Amino acid sequence: MTATVPYPETSPQGEPSRLPPEMRVSPGTWVRKNLFNNWYNTLITAVAAVIGAILLFYCGRFIFVTGQWEAVRRNLTLLMLGVYPRNEHWRLVVQMYMVASALGLAWGTATARSHDRAEDTGVVAQRPTPLDLLRRYWSILLLLAVILVFTRTIWPTLFTLSTLAVGLAVRTGAMRLPRSSRRICWYASAFMAIVSFQVVSGANGNAWWWTSALFGLAAFQLAGARDLTRYLGTTMSLPIFGRTRLVTASDLVRLKRVAQILALVAAAVLVRIAYLFIGETSSVSWDDWSGLYLTLVASGAAIVLSFPLALLLAVGRRSSLPAVRWLCVGYIEVFRGVPFIALLFVAKIFIDFFLDIDTPLSLITRTIIVFTIFSSAYLAEVVRGGLQAIPKGQVEAGQALGLQPPAVMRLIVLPQALRAVIPAMVGQFISLYKDSTLFAFISVVEFYRARELIHSQQQFTTTAIAETLVFVAFAYWAISYTMSKESQRLERHLGVGER
Repeated sequence: MTATVPYPETSPQGEPSRLPPEMRVSPGTWVRKNLFNNWYNTLITAVAAVIGAILLFYCGRFIFVTGQWEAVRRNLTLLMLGVYPRNEHWRLVVQMYMVASALGLAWGTATARSHDRAEDTGVVAQRPTPLDLLRRYWSILLLLAVILVFTRTIWPTLFTLSTLAVGLAVRTGAMRLPRSSRRICWYASAFMAIVSFQVVSGANGNAWWWTSALFGLAAFQLAGARDLTRYLGTTMSLPIFGRTRLVTASDLVRLKRVAQILALVAAAVLVRIAYLFIGETSSVSWDDWSGLYLTLVASGAAIVLSFPLALLLAVGRRSSLPAVRWLCVGYIEVFRGVPFIALLFVAKIFIDFFLDIDTPLSLITRTIIVFTIFSSAYLAEVVRGGLQAIPKGQVEAGQALGLQPPAVMRLIVLPQALRAVIPAMVGQFISLYKDSTLFAFISVVEFYRARELIHSQQQFTTTAIAETLVFVAFAYWAISYTMSKESQRLERHLGVGER
């Protein structure tokens, strides 16, 4: 007797699997089964089809016939880059190539690591086809296509295609590198991303801190990865530990910690010396960053900075130390109870009074600071909800294995908590991205404010208002929709709600 094995609904990587031929149905059969299977479903389908056809007709007529899109076409550069100096656009070109390389390297490394894990577990890795990538990123590609339609020359199209080609080429190369280079690729990707922004902002003032932090972290981890177990049980002279004696496991741990600290300090010093030789470089003021470019940079910076801060706040709010717990509770409750617009005006007017610095921070920097503070308070509560959902037995199991509380939190509790709150976190990130429109209240020329500048021009004072609004809304929707779809894909990959 042969047992029948049910066909899996998902692949080992969490992606929807393809049904075998005998289980597939034709489109006509699916329509009859799901839309016209009884009289009331048939009625609902017919009414919905009529309403959809009417809406599609009026939308199509607005987009292709009656819409006055000349305002968007003539001010496309204003919408994308705002008041960014025209003679400095070469910086953005270089930056985009470097960002595409950094993203391609990170993407290729992540894909290669997933293939390594699949190979180690005996699972056949499935590479996404171009059609799969099109399904994942079709809204972003549609946005790029719409933007390129409004351009007047072929150069933006060639630049976009070459940038995509560079990113895909670097991704393909990263996937073919040996396993031993995976960690180095992550640091190389971060290095290219930092340098790409310093092409625009210059290497002035404290800019070296970002690079030194990256190289210090890389040196710290690489020094900790050295295998010193071959010295275990040997007789060595360890001056930092005292007299000559047998090397124990605790000696190796302490020696590794000392090596990590020395590597971190040495890397930071070498980066600082390199910047001293480079000297001050020309730059574009942060206050000149504007348009969709500023919206993406400010939102991305706030997401990257607020996430680790929210983790610390969520963990601190559950701390057994009253001072730490009260401090985190006060932070969260104060900034969740204050309107974001009020914080923006604080950033514009008062924040320099609280900082003892000779050179005032740019308005963009102050805006990103309060943006991060505000979003981290909300995100901390999302993370705290995930922490509370973890059974106490998980913590007790970690303690039974001899793990210290930080290790229990890092290895057992946080991975499960973050996995459970992926939808809420991504929803908060999308809300954060759309909240950047409030920058307009303090005269920051972000994407929506750039749209308002179009209608301050005499020829577009009372015309094309709906057209520019639709274009801006479509851009926000395209990016938000991609974030939402990637969140759902990550949920399927991790099996959220299934196990």
